[in-house]
Amino acid sequence: MANRTGSTAVTAAVQSDEPIRWATIGDSIAQGAHWTGAERDYVQLLEERVRYELNRTTDSFVRWAVSGATTPDTLGRLEPALAQSPTLVLIGVGTNDAKAGPDGLTKFADQYDTLLATLQDTGALVVAQTPTAVLRTSRYNLGDHLPAYAEAIRTVATRRKATLVDHFAHWTAAGKGWAPAEWMADPTHPSGRGHRVIARTLFESLDLFAADSACCRLLDN
Repeated sequence: MANRTGSTAVTAAVQSDEPIRWATIGDSIAQGAHWTGAERDYVQLLEERVRYELNRTTDSFVRWAVSGATTPDTLGRLEPALAQSPTLVLIGVGTNDAKAGPDGLTKFADQYDTLLATLQDTGALVVAQTPTAVLRTSRYNLGDHLPAYAEAIRTVATRRKATLVDHFAHWTAAGKGWAPAEWMADPTHPSGRGHRVIARTLFESLDLFAADSACCRLLDN
């Protein structure tokens, strides 16, 4: 689920005494918008694990994710995000880009490469994430297009030696090619439970999971 070469750098950062400025960029799933209901989204769960349970109280979290965002949108919003000098950036894009289908794939791969390169050039650690899967009834034939977009993210992340968290592989394995219905709020967006699944995959991929953690046990419910 993770590019281990990249994740070791994240592990080292978390184990150090230096404060980490975490930033999240991307779309509605990265924003934790609307579809989680009253439940916490995966970034909130990550923050609780890091700042409360791991007692990294000098770490900070900021979001620049916006519902509906594509990779070009995210590139256009980078300036104010980078002005905060993040030391670790979580990227959550791809679902909205995939609406363009096969015709948009090459452009997406190029823009995703630009996004990773721009972030890495600042010296920030970058965590690339494949999108979560969708239900068969999702609009824009997303279920047909997302596998190729997820593969493009894998390819770029591997080439750039960025940490890769492969949600798409986990979700399609669990749902036999599709998102498990019990993880979804609608055909495209994860529910609160789906966000707990995302958080667990992040924890495991970034070596933040611990069986005796109250936050991690929450993810099993």
